[in-house]
Amino acid sequence: VSVGNAPAVTEGTNSVFPVTLSNPSSVDTVVTLTTTTGTAGTADFTTTTTTITIPAGQTTGSFTVPTLVDAIPGEPNETFTAAITAAPGVTINPAPGTGTIIDGTPLPLITIGAPQTVAEGTATDNVITLSTATGVPVTVTLATAGNGVNPTVGADLGAQTYSTDGGLTFLPVPASGIITIPAGVTSVTVRTATINDVIGEPAETFALSISAPTNAALGAATSVTNTISASDTPTVSVGNAPAVTEGTNSVF
Repeated sequence: VSVGNAPAVTEGTNSVFPVTLSNPSSVDTVVTLTTTTGTAGTADFTTTTTTITIPAGQTTGSFTVPTLVDAIPGEPNETFTAAITAAPGVTINPAPGTGTIIDGTPLPLITIGAPQTVAEGTATDNVITLSTATGVPVTVTLATAGNGVNPTVGADLGAQTYSTDGGLTFLPVPASGIITIPAGVTSVTVRTATINDVIGEPAETFALSISAPTNAALGAATSVTNTISASDTPTVSVGNAPAVTEGTNSVF
């Protein structure tokens, strides 16, 4: 008696292993099978030891193992095995069968929220959101660049940090732009400092965009344009002219 490989199934459905006799028996054949974890663990399928019966005169039976939805997106295929541990009156083929579980949890969507308008010297706080929490960390790449009619330049922006705990603590955004969103977190605040340069200038704009996520997929909103309001508008004045003798110029 042998157990074969189960066809690959999506998590949450049954994995069915074929059990086969090399030739029919005149009596019922009772077969005991046991599952063993592999890359699939106990959170991925129902571990069990089960007895099945192949009726007299028949050569096939099946061993059914329920698989479980673990709500972890982006997993590779995972495997486990089933082996025959007892079959009185027949010879056991010791080779186990392999069950393959295909991830069935859709990736969450990652998006960036509303643009910000701030006074020069005030930071923008842009919110990045995951549509659902995940059981694994998510990474995403941030990019900042001046855009629009009056784009910001390097001297207009300062340090960029991010918070994954609701703004209690902020971490510096690495030079690579890649930030990590811990498992279970669905909201990240990205803070971009602006510099008060005491130069009269019109409103300036810069874009913050997200790309290349892992364990998530890009949603519809992947970029926003933030605005630094017009600032330090100069005031023109006329002063008193020094006293002059008549017939000379009075200069204001």
